[in-house]
Amino acid sequence: MGGLGVMGLSLFLLLVIAASILLAVGSIWLAKRTFSDSVGQEDNSALSPFLTGVGLVFGALLGFTVVVAWEQFSSAQTHVANESSSLTTMYRQTVAMPAPEQTQLRVLLRKYTKAAEGPDWARQESGSGGTGDVAREAITEMYRVVGSQPPGEASSTANGGFFGQLGVLTSERNTRILDAKPRIPWLLWCGLLFGALVFIALMGSMRLKSRRRHVLLSSGVAVLLGLLLYIVFCLDHPFGSQLGVTSEPFEHSLQVFDSVDRGT
Repeated sequence: MGGLGVMGLSLFLLLVIAASILLAVGSIWLAKRTFSDSVGQEDNSALSPFLTGVGLVFGALLGFTVVVAWEQFSSAQTHVANESSSLTTMYRQTVAMPAPEQTQLRVLLRKYTKAAEGPDWARQESGSGGTGDVAREAITEMYRVVGSQPPGEASSTANGGFFGQLGVLTSERNTRILDAKPRIPWLLWCGLLFGALVFIALMGSMRLKSRRRHVLLSSGVAVLLGLLLYIVFCLDHPFGSQLGVTSEPFEHSLQVFDSVDRGT
């Protein structure tokens, strides 16, 4: 997730909570220093429509963003699972192929899976973008091996099925690479952050008889908004250690490969 890792994301979460509380307390302090102490219920009556309007607009925008980010996160999980499933299907299809072709394709499938589970996944977690050459070369070589088989052989049916799955695998790999890139544009992030600041500022401008209750309520709302924005950020960076989509499906594929080699 952007190269932060589990520890980095935990620290980032604490920073978000601390910043939310400071913003809430700061808005109350700034409103007290800026406005006269004589304003009271009349001021609250004037601010209430603004607070309600900002809350409705900002809530709708934030809720929509959370739903979209969650759908993208779920899609990333599904794409990784489908890619892993394609690999296991292709490995089992090699059982029906002659020994030389079978050996070559199994070596290439293992090469691809280890690259996707190792170096490529590390690149996605770090947010550096792109992938290494190992998996791409393995796919290209698989196309060469399958395409070089003479027609009319007994394994032509298996080769045809394998070739179809290889096209699906290539498409799923490209989709996984695209899923690693954040989808929420910076302009939307600006709108979300600005909306949160305006809402917190309006909360701080309200007047309550108990200053302690005012601080607690404003801080609670600010922390809630901060947590929702943090969730959106995490969902928009789906690949990461433990907190997002993991490489476990590829690890499972390697275990299935071992089972096929043992004849099970």
